[in-house]
Amino acid sequence: MYQLTQHKFWGVLALIISIMFVAFMVTGCGGDGNNDDDTANDDDDAANDDDDDAGPPPATTVMVDPGAGGTVPSNQQFSLTFDQGVTAATVNGTAATGAGLNWTASPALSEGSATLNVEWTNRDGSTGSKAVGPYTVSDPDVTAPAIASGTVADGDADVDPAPINAGGFRFDFDEAVTGSVKLTDEAGADLNWIANVGGQTATLTAVAGQELANETTYKVEIDVQDGAGNKTTASLTFVTKPKE
Repeated sequence: MYQLTQHKFWGVLALIISIMFVAFMVTGCGGDGNNDDDTANDDDDAANDDDDDAGPPPATTVMVDPGAGGTVPSNQQFSLTFDQGVTAATVNGTAATGAGLNWTASPALSEGSATLNVEWTNRDGSTGSKAVGPYTVSDPDVTAPAIASGTVADGDADVDPAPINAGGFRFDFDEAVTGSVKLTDEAGADLNWIANVGGQTATLTAVAGQELANETTYKVEIDVQDGAGNKTTASLTFVTKPKE
């Protein structure tokens, strides 16, 4: 009886030890796994901290349209495209409008040669700049030629025909012109005086048999244009003086 009881005791003890060993092993392995997870989480946190510290990257270059080397008017609008978003930009001190990568600006340019000084503020507060150019600045000619002086003016009366018959008409312009000039009588008939338009001057030379007469209404019709195609037309009506 005693031997049987002692045998059971050692059997139960061995079973308890086995259970404790298995529990220890399971608990130990679980602990190691949690440590690995904690390490991984620490690494992720460190990486996130690095990203936060880096901040948004600054812009290092800008593309300008139209590009350097061309001819632009003095009020040209320029498009700016940055390689990274910026918070503000200026061109030759004139504030640009836009956001992020894309901005526009219309700096006042003087005729001749010009270079653009593009400056910007990055999202991290740092700044950058770039010189772009040169450009040729030239405004289109939209002004019509004007008559600076002439032998007669519209509405003139008592015009002496003698000096005109001898020396003809002369009209000077404020710029070089091409075109035509003619003399007509009061009925609108072309008197076919010899016309010449060149440089800044238009002239009419008398033709024998078609000279100006006294007490007569005449009209000089001018139709000229400058090199940019701006036209000037004028109809100058005058009356010659009575015969003495």
